[in-house]
Amino acid sequence: MLGKHEVDRSIEFTRGGGLKKVHLKMHLPFLTLLPFLFPLTLSFPLNERTTCSISNTISDGNFESGTTPSAATPNPWKTSIFLGSSTYSLTSPGSTPTTSSVSGGKYAFTASLNPGPYSPSSGLTLSQTLRTCPGQNYSISADFRFSDNAENKCSITLVYPYGTQQGSVMTGSGIPGIAAGVWIQTGVLFQAVTKSDVFKVIFACEERKRNLIGFDRVLVKPYTGNVS
Repeated sequence: MLGKHEVDRSIEFTRGGGLKKVHLKMHLPFLTLLPFLFPLTLSFPLNERTTCSISNTISDGNFESGTTPSAATPNPWKTSIFLGSSTYSLTSPGSTPTTSSVSGGKYAFTASLNPGPYSPSSGLTLSQTLRTCPGQNYSISADFRFSDNAENKCSITLVYPYGTQQGSVMTGSGIPGIAAGVWIQTGVLFQAVTKSDVFKVIFACEERKRNLIGFDRVLVKPYTGNVS
């Protein structure tokens, strides 16, 4: 039930050397039963962008540590198999995209997507908790490749923070003009929500055979443009 709450406020000011007091009365609506629904502070301080400075937003984005991501403890990447009998590993060499002169180094992450006995579906996720500045805009870029592009049965999806929810960009394996096994680049823009936003990659296939999806050279950088 909405009601009225009367507040008396006094304001003192000087005009022409004199001190004058003015009384103001304000009628403020409030929800008598659920006042906690109205937050009194912003989700992050207004000066957060200027006080927060982080140079290494992502760790081991090139997988050059040689440490295979773990399902148990982030190192810093974490994996989760959610469909089929999928596996994963670090493979050599790293990415060699045609759109960049910079290679992915010695290692790349490879998702081996294997369907289960009763369903053609297979999938796993790779994720990392980033070190971000709330309110700061960022760009994410990454290299990927499909072992079989022709049948359009697989996809890779980048999941990133988007306000209080999440945004995503999905790329299917049927890419015109791109042969199987060729490294290409994808990317997204987002605005950080917290100091520990989570970036996730979803690898998925819908086919009764084994498929490989490579992933490498993940870069996360501050972005000065508009992301909305």
